[in-house]
Amino acid sequence: MKTRDAVYSWAMLALCTGALDGQQMVDFPSEDRPLASAFDEVYRIGSFDGETWETFGEIGGVAFDGAGNLYVYDAQASRVVMVDPSGGFVREIGQQGEGPGELRLPAGFAVFRDGGVVIADMGHRAYSIFGSDGAYQRSVSMGGGGVIRIGEMAPDPRGGAVYSGGGGRVMMSISGGPGARPEEPTSRPVERIGLEGEVAEATTVVDAWLPPRGNPTELRGGGVSFSMQMAGPRTFEPGLFVGTLPDGGIVYSDSSTYSVKVTDPNGALQRVLRRPIRPRPVTEKMEEAEKARQLAEMEGGDGPRLRVMTASPGGGGAQAIGGDAIKEMMRNRIDQLEFYPELPVVMDLTTGWGGKIWVVRRGEEPTDPGAVDVLTAAGQYVGTFASGELQLPSAFGPEGLVAFVETDDLDVPTVVVKRLPVILR
Repeated sequence: MKTRDAVYSWAMLALCTGALDGQQMVDFPSEDRPLASAFDEVYRIGSFDGETWETFGEIGGVAFDGAGNLYVYDAQASRVVMVDPSGGFVREIGQQGEGPGELRLPAGFAVFRDGGVVIADMGHRAYSIFGSDGAYQRSVSMGGGGVIRIGEMAPDPRGGAVYSGGGGRVMMSISGGPGARPEEPTSRPVERIGLEGEVAEATTVVDAWLPPRGNPTELRGGGVSFSMQMAGPRTFEPGLFVGTLPDGGIVYSDSSTYSVKVTDPNGALQRVLRRPIRPRPVTEKMEEAEKARQLAEMEGGDGPRLRVMTASPGGGGAQAIGGDAIKEMMRNRIDQLEFYPELPVVMDLTTGWGGKIWVVRRGEEPTDPGAVDVLTAAGQYVGTFASGELQLPSAFGPEGLVAFVETDDLDVPTVVVKRLPVILR
């Protein structure tokens, strides 16, 4: 069968599949089928001089419920703003504070299809749960021991739980005595966190591959040095990108190749969706360019931030390390960067309301997003948005609703809601 036939015939795509150990291997063509990104705009919210409710500080996430209402998580203000399907203000949920329903250190949120909201609050070590009317209902403890992992949260479409995994995971140890430290991970779990009891019950659904890590990094500056407790990811190493399906199944990518894995709700692998797009080797030129980029970000104040407290030589109280010393530490960290040997093909992944899979491929430059593929979990290739044509939607809703988070020249955030054509829903 010729490749061009496979691009335009979904029926013949089924003939390109094989089986390996009971799992279906679906090989898509190498040629892209173009998609257009001229979506109809429904409304937009967020303005520097708008209403008080739509003056957002830092948008930490957006989500829809089953009725098409939009929820905007303002991490800076520790609140969630809800608007109706036409963009009209409905209510605010949560606020900074110590009491019931108030938030100390929110780290993520999710919205159930019935309009219930759950916020992971690291400060209270609990998940705060709000009803579909916006009223605070209860808190579910994260537990009193071990390591808490908070990744990108997504609601279980069946209700009663959230999935956590992928993205920028926060790890917090809340147990141990002198010298205690978390165990080194051997995989990157995707967990289903049950929220029906008083204490959250985390069950590993997928044990995603963890690339081998380098040695712990020693940071020095201002006469102070210390080693990181756990080795972090190497620069350009494959990320873990996770999406959920309407039946509770999982879609994820965890390697440097174009291999998108689809599981059932119990985590059993059903099929692997592949395209013959190979990872590129990381060259010395790429390494030097990335070090220069990170150094420029750090010097400009837009890079990683670090605040360290250290005990004085005489055994006195903790002392803060000055800004110059921290910058020296960061320069040392950048100079010691370890690099993965190849550039992973997949740069991001998410799933739509109806189960479509959106895959962001790496662009020409190592840190730039490129073309966006749209697939189905059943093993069909829908098409591709050309590089630079489409920003990956931040949230998907019913009836083709999608939300994009944009910022203007003054970094004022705006949420733009559009509607997808039927083929992409």
